[in-house]
Amino acid sequence: MKQKTNYKLWLTALILALLIVPGSVIAATSTDSATTQEQDDENSTINNIKKVIQEKKTELGTVGANLRMKRAFLARVTRVSEETLAVINYAGNKIIPLEKDVLIQKNNKEVKIDEIAIDNWVGIQGDFVDDNLKITKVTVYEKDFSPRDRIITIGSISSLGRSDLKFQPRTGENELNLSINQKTNFQDVEGEDATWNDFYEELQCIVVAFADNNGNYVISTIRALSSFDK
Repeated sequence: MKQKTNYKLWLTALILALLIVPGSVIAATSTDSATTQEQDDENSTINNIKKVIQEKKTELGTVGANLRMKRAFLARVTRVSEETLAVINYAGNKIIPLEKDVLIQKNNKEVKIDEIAIDNWVGIQGDFVDDNLKITKVTVYEKDFSPRDRIITIGSISSLGRSDLKFQPRTGENELNLSINQKTNFQDVEGEDATWNDFYEELQCIVVAFADNNGNYVISTIRALSSFDK
């Protein structure tokens, strides 16, 4: 009986002690604990982000280093000799040394240097060795990569021929003489495929044309701006 009485007294004393402790102390303890947890979580997140950024920097740095080790560019040939090519592109004139181990290809076949002609376009590939570019491959192209003048205009067809037309821009500029070829793309008002026979005089159109080597403009795309109903 005495033991039970002592237990009850101890329990009562504990409850009173808890009631006496200021609420601000308990709140502060709880808040400090929550704040500490939040700070730990935030620090963990920041560390994870920093880790990812560092990994990406390392990855990009490696890729950049690999890219810097190789070089490739396109240029037009201006002179050919047994040991060098003189070429020109947007960056200016360059002299390309052709050592014996340089691979020269045309149409996916290995060729000799005499297969390269002035005004040919070539792709130059090489590797940087001790900060010097060592040419490893020259690819000869039959295609002309020269920049071409382009016309994009809206207007109406003045007259039609078998493979050409006269076109009057809405801007009031002079009438244009344009031609078509096998690569010309004909479109109706919805952008769907059409044929040359679908077009007629006074039809409103939008035209994209490029200048050929002779300075004549060839239509790349002509699109009707209204239905083909005459």
